[in-house]
Amino acid sequence: MRRPTYRASAAALLLALTIAVPAVEAASDEEIFRDFPFNFTNPGARALGVGGAFISLADDSTAAQANPAGLVMLRRPEFFAEFNSQSYDTSEVQVTATIASPFFQGDLTASAASMPRTGVNPTFLSYVLPFKKVSLGFSRFETLNVQTRTTNSFSIVGIEAIVAIDPTSGDATIIGTQPVDFLLASEADLDARVTQYNFAAAFELGSKFSLGLTGVLGTADLDGGADNLFRDSSGGGNFPVLTLDYATRIDDTDTDFVYNVGLLWRPAGWMNIGAVYRKGLRFVLQETVLDEGVRAAEARDLYGRTFDNVLHIPDSYGVGLSFRPADPWTILIDVVRVEYSDLMDGFLSGLNRITFPETRLDFTVDDGTEMHVGVEKIFLSGTTPVALRLGAWSDPDHRIRAERATNEFVPVFPEGERVTHYTAGFGLTLKQSIQLDFAADVSDVDTTAVFSTIFRF
Repeated sequence: MRRPTYRASAAALLLALTIAVPAVEAASDEEIFRDFPFNFTNPGARALGVGGAFISLADDSTAAQANPAGLVMLRRPEFFAEFNSQSYDTSEVQVTATIASPFFQGDLTASAASMPRTGVNPTFLSYVLPFKKVSLGFSRFETLNVQTRTTNSFSIVGIEAIVAIDPTSGDATIIGTQPVDFLLASEADLDARVTQYNFAAAFELGSKFSLGLTGVLGTADLDGGADNLFRDSSGGGNFPVLTLDYATRIDDTDTDFVYNVGLLWRPAGWMNIGAVYRKGLRFVLQETVLDEGVRAAEARDLYGRTFDNVLHIPDSYGVGLSFRPADPWTILIDVVRVEYSDLMDGFLSGLNRITFPETRLDFTVDDGTEMHVGVEKIFLSGTTPVALRLGAWSDPDHRIRAERATNEFVPVFPEGERVTHYTAGFGLTLKQSIQLDFAADVSDVDTTAVFSTIFRF
């Protein structure tokens, strides 16, 4: 019986075929890992309306996330709630390439489609209690809430290596070659959520400086599975219809504790300067290789019956400037550096259906810089303060890509591109106790609408 050589991986398969959540030890070269839409913008419709530039202003209860040092500017207890609706464009990728590697020589056609489901979610809740020189805050921030279905298909025609897998080391040894004409397919579903609980404290350091510290307890909950199938398209094989190759399942949770640090300097009444550092959460979640499928035993030999996926959110740090050139106007600028290179810690190549089992391929990703700019104008409509806001921000390329100098799969794993977001919003304050804000963020890849409200006691 002719059997296809092992070209697909079980390691990180579920995550890899569902959402682009970059991981650490189990991060791989599989397509969906390489382009997760991280969102480091600050919570709240007010911040979103000015392009997410809020590090230096941070004068409401979202400061627990944006810059905890700003909490000292609150004079009354506040309760804050944000509701977010984010809609992603369905992602479709088509690649055609000629590959010449030790394990495969021939033509490759690949396609992938991701269909995320969207909804309205209460993404940020917070309560702040200010004292004379100290302010305390508690908040809940939903940094990831994704339900998605992904389908991948690969057509390979050429000469493929026949490999033997050492069950102890997982090394692959070429023992022969064979002509192939295969269709490979994957179908995966995932429900993933990451929630963080922030405990913040801010301290006045004189009349112009303040310091803020936030302890962050994060939880990750992943539930889903992936089925991998293949078909011999040559007309003479033993698998003329799509047949289960192997399958994986994940249903696990994990927690982590990290910290944020913020500083705020008010050199003049019309100017603020802020800085913040955010440590990224890191989660370890277990995935299972099922006993079902033609090559389930080979998958278990290579990765074990269970293996760890590590979900690591990169560290980030930023500085911000806000100033009022005239009373109704505030201009805000933030620069945020995101250490996307954290994603390469323990990165595993050779897990993609296309690259298996070439574990020595080089992949890379660059750290990125986000630029946020915005403007806010406040005026009175009768006796009601009204704010109008405009902004923009740039999201740098953070797709894990093949290293051009050492990797023949560059056409299959290309770099991404920077995405520019445009934002607008408005808000009003009722009786100095209730603040209502609305904002929208539009780009080529997604659209976000946010409503938030503040109750002051």
